[in-house]
Amino acid sequence: MEKLSRGPVLNRVIQDQIKRYITENRLGAGDLLPPEGQLAADLGVSRGSVREAVKSLESLGIVEVRHGDGVRVRAFNFDSVFELLSYGLVFDPVRAAEVLEIRVWLEVAAVADAVRRISDAELAEMDALLDRWEQKAALGGDASADDRGFHRMLYSSLGNESLMGLIDIFWVIYHSLPVQSIGTDRQPLATVRAHRELLAAIRARDVVQATQHMRDHFHNLEARMARAIEINQAGAEPEHN
Repeated sequence: MEKLSRGPVLNRVIQDQIKRYITENRLGAGDLLPPEGQLAADLGVSRGSVREAVKSLESLGIVEVRHGDGVRVRAFNFDSVFELLSYGLVFDPVRAAEVLEIRVWLEVAAVADAVRRISDAELAEMDALLDRWEQKAALGGDASADDRGFHRMLYSSLGNESLMGLIDIFWVIYHSLPVQSIGTDRQPLATVRAHRELLAAIRARDVVQATQHMRDHFHNLEARMARAIEINQAGAEPEHN
């Protein structure tokens, strides 16, 4: 590694050098980085400076500090994105609505492949989940975990963890928004029925119908997001559900 000059951007420069070391040496998830002392000596900086840079990289999800073991490369993940969005969009329904729109685009595009690949066993699991969801909705309980689970089950057949992570970003944002800004689902049983209709189209292997149902079932949430934007922009009090 190249020795560094001190300055206000030292932390960032050390991070960049460590990332370069990882890529140039083709380190993968779980691989061990050189000890803190060696990094400090190679870069010509203090151990404290290296320690702070490593903490920053850990917060970004690039490395993992294991006490008594050392610093290891972490597998690719969306954790830092989740954390940033859950904080940064908490009072910004306009951006949250944009993320919802991206989610709709992703799911409408992906459902066609899911229809072709999902197994009968997975369809049965989704049926059982809808039964649990319906019971919970009838009692007025929070069924957002069931909604999330339904979509995860649907796309797990594609074997694309990055897609799952991108879809999950929406849920992180959704649960970060104040409930008074987006309101609650006024027709939870209708939401369950919409998912049953979607599942029926998937079971029939009808790509056209499944795609249409996937697009349609977001209308309720899109309307609630639109209302949240109106409230935010007007500074008005939200309507009580």
